[in-house]
Amino acid sequence: LNWVLGGAAYVGCDIGGFDGNPTAKELTRWIQTGVFMPVMRVHSVISATPHFPWLWGDEAAGAIRSALQLRYRLIPYHYSLAHRLYSTHRHYIRPMFFEFPRDGRCKDMTTQWMFGDLLVAPILGEDDARDVYLPDGTWYMFAGHEKAERTIVMEGGRQLDGTAPLGELPTFVRPGTIIPLAPVVQSTAELPGGPLEVQVYSGADAAFDLVEDDGDTTDYTAGAIRKTTFTWSQAARTLSWTVSGAGGANIVGAFVDVWVKVFDKDTGVMYESAKRPLFTGGSMRF
Repeated sequence: LNWVLGGAAYVGCDIGGFDGNPTAKELTRWIQTGVFMPVMRVHSVISATPHFPWLWGDEAAGAIRSALQLRYRLIPYHYSLAHRLYSTHRHYIRPMFFEFPRDGRCKDMTTQWMFGDLLVAPILGEDDARDVYLPDGTWYMFAGHEKAERTIVMEGGRQLDGTAPLGELPTFVRPGTIIPLAPVVQSTAELPGGPLEVQVYSGADAAFDLVEDDGDTTDYTAGAIRKTTFTWSQAARTLSWTVSGAGGANIVGAFVDVWVKVFDKDTGVMYESAKRPLFTGGSMRF
């Protein structure tokens, strides 16, 4: 977070470390933390046990697999936030006080942060203790799993503690948020891999710009992008979208179809649409 304050946007951590072996739990929690950093990469030394998930026991392997799948699912979100950083200079990993400057508890907080519109509070100790502070307001638990059918809604202004199972990565989102997600893939070369999943956390109006380019060149600097602007109207309970950017009309690997999950603010229940083509725009009412 200090690097971000100093203007270095693409930060990360050396997952796994360089000196000796981490425990299976340490490696798992380290990888989970890396999911929500701009740069995620695993490090090691030749004398250490390789950091392949299957070498660290079944429980760790399952939790690491889930974390890596979530990282790939978040690629459309990461990529769009990175383009917003390029075009507006707005950091997408931010200390809590950036988002909540009037909340004194956020001033010196270094164990959780905002990643775009997601509040991330990874488990950092081997005791599995949660150390999560939710500022005032309503919060959803982020439903990042591909098969999620509902989530939990809670009020903020409080601390969340207790112990977390190894597969838990505490992540939260406020009403009025749109999160685009990819299907689970094994490589970015497999994208789009299926329809784009758009999650709407209802309770307030929301908007998000999904940005796609060729993924290989710097042609985006000359406008070779496709931008899909998603807008949620709470009053109409309608998600609409428009597609723009002639320079990105022929992008290989761009999403063709979309399906939508809307989470209800009062119950956490998810309402799901059928798959629809993106075309140049459209809308769905829930």
